[in-house]
Amino acid sequence: MKRTLYCSLVSFLMCSGAFGQQKGNLGAGFMFGEPTGIAWNYRMSQTNAIDGAIGFLPYERYRLNLDYLWEVHPFRERSLGIHYGPGLAFGFGATRYVAVGGDYFYRESDLGFGVRGVVGLDYLIPRSPVDVFVEVAPVIEMAPASASTVDAGFGVRFYF
Repeated sequence: MKRTLYCSLVSFLMCSGAFGQQKGNLGAGFMFGEPTGIAWNYRMSQTNAIDGAIGFLPYERYRLNLDYLWEVHPFRERSLGIHYGPGLAFGFGATRYVAVGGDYFYRESDLGFGVRGVVGLDYLIPRSPVDVFVEVAPVIEMAPASASTVDAGFGVRFYF
């Protein structure tokens, strides 16, 4: 599994260089962390974007995130930016142990819902349609029970 994921990532990065400077508004790639899976970003303008991820979490759970982002470039390096904004998180799948308030209990299968706030850094590689990002997102779970957690991850996206 790790070898396949590594080979896919290396192939993705090698192929992305073949497309030169063409950069579109839609980016898709991989994210590692919580969740680990597929990440995408659609740039609506220079300062606004919608992004999301679908992937897996520990204990056989799956997560879908959807965020509205503002993007700013406060650094001298114009390729480095900060993104932040609100979002939604949906969790589903069978699990054996779910942490709620420090207690663990057995749960067959539940659909979870929560709100999240995202803040992160992204770096658009010059003369390439590839960006690398890292982000942190506090999550307030509202269903099936109230709880809070923090998602964190890093990834790479190819824009076409």
